[in-house]
Amino acid sequence: MSGNLYVPLFSDSLKNLISLQKMLNFNISKKLNSYKFEATIMEKLSLDSIEGSNLSNITFIGLGAKKDINEERVFKVFSCITYGETQKKYRIKENTILYPNNFGTNLVFSSINGLNNGHYVYDKYKTKKSNISDLSINLIVKKISASTLKKLIDKSSKIFAGVNLTKNLVNEQPFVLTPSVLANFGKNISRHPNISCRVFNKKEILKRKMMAIWDVGKGSTNEPRFVHLRYKSKKISKSANKIAIIGKGVTYDTGGLSLKPADYMLTMKMDMAGAGCVLGVFEALGQIQPKNIEVHGLIPSVENMPGPNAYKPDDVVQGLSKKTIEIINTDAEGRVILSDAIEYANRLKVDEMVDLATLTGACMVALGNYTAGLFSNNKRLTNKLLNASKNVGEKLWQLPLDDELRQDIDSQIADIKNAASTRYGGAITAAMFLEFFVKDIPWSHIDIAGPAYIDKKRGWIATGSTGYGVRTILNYLGI
Repeated sequence: MSGNLYVPLFSDSLKNLISLQKMLNFNISKKLNSYKFEATIMEKLSLDSIEGSNLSNITFIGLGAKKDINEERVFKVFSCITYGETQKKYRIKENTILYPNNFGTNLVFSSINGLNNGHYVYDKYKTKKSNISDLSINLIVKKISASTLKKLIDKSSKIFAGVNLTKNLVNEQPFVLTPSVLANFGKNISRHPNISCRVFNKKEILKRKMMAIWDVGKGSTNEPRFVHLRYKSKKISKSANKIAIIGKGVTYDTGGLSLKPADYMLTMKMDMAGAGCVLGVFEALGQIQPKNIEVHGLIPSVENMPGPNAYKPDDVVQGLSKKTIEIINTDAEGRVILSDAIEYANRLKVDEMVDLATLTGACMVALGNYTAGLFSNNKRLTNKLLNASKNVGEKLWQLPLDDELRQDIDSQIADIKNAASTRYGGAITAAMFLEFFVKDIPWSHIDIAGPAYIDKKRGWIATGSTGYGVRTILNYLGI
């Protein structure tokens, strides 16, 4: 071995490093003890120029206790390896990772995903670029065959083509990423086999009476778009589920006439992270080409601006479903445009639908900014999504659809109002608004307002978009 060596260690294995000591030819236990290294999760200890070896550097990284290991921990630990490399001013040509003996296929796959995740920095608008050139990494894994490892690496790279597309879209400045530009990314994804894309412009949106989308977006000079992507395997059985994935695509949210304070408007370029997730999922589907599956990606995309034609508090909006919505707050726009997308999915007669949206600050108050909130009308679909999130290490927590809160979005003049009269249970009433438009179809809503975007360094991932949701949805789809 030469170059950099990374050695992930369990905290309860530090007293039994005999084989590793023989391999590296120095007393590791003594050295770790002298630095009081305990191998807590993501704890690092780097030693330079190991005597008697060709190594430039050896870095020990904590995995925590064996009993606590899971996909999320592995993902983050290995992500911090490559993210750390992007932050260095110099680059060692060769890097090697020595895996623990007990890593099976699932944990190895999580580790590879972590390595791909950490190797990302958004520096498009920086004059001084990050150290983000390709890395050469050797993986020493004992329990996985070379052919299996190669398949895992290939699959991960295709998944992260989608994840990184999502990150790039969410990180892009709103002056560039308008609804029409977002729609063009959908058209570009349809270059892949078995993917089609239809984009509805102003004329088509009005013709179809998708007035919930139009009314929210009509205050902007950048007109709304609706995107319908479809992936259908060349050969598909009659028993295969037809699934709709819906993503909120507000490319910028000022709050409209219910204008946000300046501090709350900052970062609202990320209000299309649900749409970005859908596009990332379809990019990955296009590259992986899974069999026996039909997936529809639906994106209502608008800018919510306070222009002279902007929709107003007290307006009544009637969208594709013909149900009427009393507008209480123009800053509760995401749920309004999603109502048209949900009705569109109803008409497709899908077997299941999942929407992803940066919908409420209330969900962040409830769960923090690391965990998404899950709401659902179907236990089986709930369990599939919770299991998928656990499998890939993306935090997701179920919250209730509480019938006692339903009255808070009743309207005196319309079928429903777009915001509750109380600030309590805001994430729940927003989800119940969406549920109102679902027609006897298993449905889940994932509020990704917290984990979709970060504005502080976490040591294992670049600031900005996290690409949250792409891997969970792909796993839910069986990929």
